[in-house]
Amino acid sequence: MRDRVETLWTSDLLSSAEHFVLARAADGWSLSGTTVVPFEDRPAHIAYRVLADSWWRTQSAEVSVNVDGSERGLRLEADQGRWRIDGAPRADLDGCVDVDLGWTPATNTLPIRRLALEVDVPVELSVAWLRFPELTVERSTQTYTRLGATTWRYQSGPYDFILETTLEGVVTRYGEERIWVAAAGG
Repeated sequence: MRDRVETLWTSDLLSSAEHFVLARAADGWSLSGTTVVPFEDRPAHIAYRVLADSWWRTQSAEVSVNVDGSERGLRLEADQGRWRIDGAPRADLDGCVDVDLGWTPATNTLPIRRLALEVDVPVELSVAWLRFPELTVERSTQTYTRLGATTWRYQSGPYDFILETTLEGVVTRYGEERIWVAAAGG
């Protein structure tokens, strides 16, 4: 695995673009990005950074959203399956291994790298799902099934998407509708 991977994702469906960086960190991995997306007919800017240990388990996530110069943010921390949001314990998230930032394919890399699944063996996970624009966190059940060397099926509630990735697990195409597509890098 390379020490640094950069990708530019675009989404015609969401009128969005994102610059994503996956980089080796001191004790694991850093996933960071900047997303520009319309929010209520105004430009919005979302910056995030997720730190994962060397086994690709979420340790923390910081998110900042800026709309019209007004900024709001959130910090998540995970320690052996126990979660805190802005310092407050969240027992309803206990046992979740991953964070899922709901506006980006970046965090799909976490379970894809960690699971190393055999083909056609689905695995169900509980994740801490951070929603945008609400910036609320809720427990979500997700299923990942490896379909090939770089193809995955992702399911969660009404969502059922095919993900194509690099060999390193970075999404290059999200969904048949091409919700997100890697336009550069990868």
